[in-house]
Amino acid sequence: QSYGVIITSSNKEVETHENDSALLPCVFNVETTPSPRVEWKKIKGKHVTFMYFDHGLTDAYKNRAKMNGYSIRLLRVTREDMATYRCEVTARDDRIVFAEKEFKLSVLVPPVVPTCKVPSSAISGSKVMLTCKESEGSPPSNYTWYKDGTILLERPAKSSTSNNSYTVDGKTGILTFNPVQKSNSGSYHCKAKNKVGSMTCSTQFMQVNDLDIGAIVITVIIIALVLSLCGLGMYYTHRKGYLGRSGSSKAKTTKQTAASPVNEEFKHTKSFVI
Repeated sequence: QSYGVIITSSNKEVETHENDSALLPCVFNVETTPSPRVEWKKIKGKHVTFMYFDHGLTDAYKNRAKMNGYSIRLLRVTREDMATYRCEVTARDDRIVFAEKEFKLSVLVPPVVPTCKVPSSAISGSKVMLTCKESEGSPPSNYTWYKDGTILLERPAKSSTSNNSYTVDGKTGILTFNPVQKSNSGSYHCKAKNKVGSMTCSTQFMQVNDLDIGAIVITVIIIALVLSLCGLGMYYTHRKGYLGRSGSSKAKTTKQTAASPVNEEFKHTKSFVI
C-alpha cells in the first residue's frame, strides 16, 4: 500500500554511445493526487538547468528530447550530455508529497590514436620515460606498452636484470626504465583501450648505448691542452713586452697632447711683452 509518491525506476546508471539516444526513466506511484507535478533537471557541477517544467520541454530541449510518459529520451547524445539528471515529483494530496531520483548518464566514445613519445637514444644507467596519451575516449582509456611485439606487464620493478627494470602505469600511459639498460633497446608501441574500442600508435625504436668513458677522458685532455696553450701564448706575449710597449706608446701620446696647450699659452705671453 502506498502512503505517498514513490519513484520506482531502478536504473540509476545510464550508458549510451555517442550520437545515439538515451532513455532517462521516471516511473512513479502516487497515493491520491491525480495530476502530480513532474520536473526534470540537468546537473553539471554547480550548474542546474531545467529540461522539463510546467508540463513541457524547455526551449533548449524541444528539438533534442522526447517525453515517454514522464520519462525523457535524449536524442543525438554527445559528450556534452554527460551529467547527472534528476526527476522530481510533487503530489500535494499524498501523505508523502515529494520524491526525487537522480540518474547518471555516461556517453561511450572510442579512443583516438594515442600520442606516443619514445626517445630515439638513451645512455645506459639513466632514467628514461616513454609516454602514451589520448584524451577523446570515454570512459578514459587504459594503456598497454609493447616491446618488439611483446606486452610489457604492469608491475613494479623487481631487479636490474633484463626486462625487470621497468614500471608501467596503465592509467597514465607512462613506461619508466630506472635504470635503462642496453637490453632495453628495441621497438616500442602503445595501445589505448576502453570498453568501446582501442587504438595503437606507430612503432618507434629506442637505442640504448653504454657511456663512453674513453671518449670523455680524451675530450677532457684536449680541453686541458687548449687552455694550456692559450696560457703559454699570453705569457710569451707578456715576456716580449708587446703589451707593455703598447701601453707606453699610449702614455707618451697622452703626455704630449696634455702639454700642447701650455706651449701655445707661452707663445702668446711672449708676443704680448715685446
